Amino acid sequence: MKVDFTKVVELSHRMVPREEPFNLQTWVYDVDLLGERGEPHSPGTWYVTGDVAFSTHCGTHVEFPLHHVEGGMNAANFPLTNLIGEAVVLDFTDKKAGDCMTLEEFKAYGERIKEGDIVFLHTGLDKNWRTDNWEPYPYIACDAMEWLIKEKKIIAIGTDATSLENFTLADQPNHNLIFNNNLAMVESLTNLDKIKDERTLVFMLPLKITGIEACPCRIIAIRDGGII
Repeated sequence: MKVDFTKVVELSHRMVPREEPFNLQTWVYDVDLLGERGEPHSPGTWYVTGDVAFSTHCGTHVEFPLHHVEGGMNAANFPLTNLIGEAVVLDFTDKKAGDCMTLEEFKAYGERIKEGDIVFLHTGLDKNWRTDNWEPYPYIACDAMEWLIKEKKIIAIGTDATSLENFTLADQPNHNLIFNNNLAMVESLTNLDKIKDERTLVFMLPLKITGIEACPCRIIAIRDGGII
């Protein structure tokens, strides 16, 4: 089995230390600083290691039930069966920040959404990433979110904007709908325009860190014919 990498699409933003809206710090240093844990090397030989400190919501990231459900699943025990699967991209590039993505609009895509799908929302607002206007976004109506979960039985949802929540409502009802049904949610995707007209196989593989409610994630989509 081989992979045709011309059919692999990167859906994650590049993360830049000290330039993210959430904390991301890196430190790379010579292994001599590890003391007894370092390994001797000749003068002039390049041999470094590093430390990273990051917000769990830094960059393109996946959120898990623990984010809003006490005792809910976290990055380490969330099942891979809900992080790998077929994805469909729904076009909402006509929406502006503050607009609502309605139940009727999602129902118009009903034939494209299959049971067990990962649903990605293409707003085009990833173009604002790392700008002063990175945060505003359109949101999903709560009845539309419930329809996706209960009727279409999706396994995950994501957006190339920074959220999909209506923050004029208390307690983040969309987040609670998602997490109380043990789904994952992805924020700040990119490159959805490259897979907007097809179904792809998506892999979302966060770090397996116990007890965190979200994690930056490298996400890829493999287009049809990409696995040989």
